[in-house]
Amino acid sequence: MGGGVTPCENGVRLGAYLVDILLMIVTCGIGWIIWDIVLWNQATSPAKKMFGLQVVDIRTGAPATMQQMLMRELLGKIILHTFTGGILGLISGILILVQPSRQGVWDYISSTTVVKKS
Repeated sequence: MGGGVTPCENGVRLGAYLVDILLMIVTCGIGWIIWDIVLWNQATSPAKKMFGLQVVDIRTGAPATMQQMLMRELLGKIILHTFTGGILGLISGILILVQPSRQGVWDYISSTTVVKKS
């Protein structure tokens, strides 16, 4: 990985992913989507913000751009996740646990990973 990127631990990453799902359920989806979009300019999501995590470009280590966040969150998580009936989420959860880069499918789409915010 370029840019000296060291992904956060897999348990933390998976925990944030599960909390995001819980928050999505609790807010009936709409509240989470609005909250998520507001946080894109900080390269994070609601749960990642709570866990002190940030989405970064895997090549440079810089915070993810708005374009990367759009690809990651809208295309990778919302659209593809919906059309695969949750299979994409399961695959991504497994990838987060077993890949050294801790990348889910949406991270591969947007060339990102998640790090502990410094």
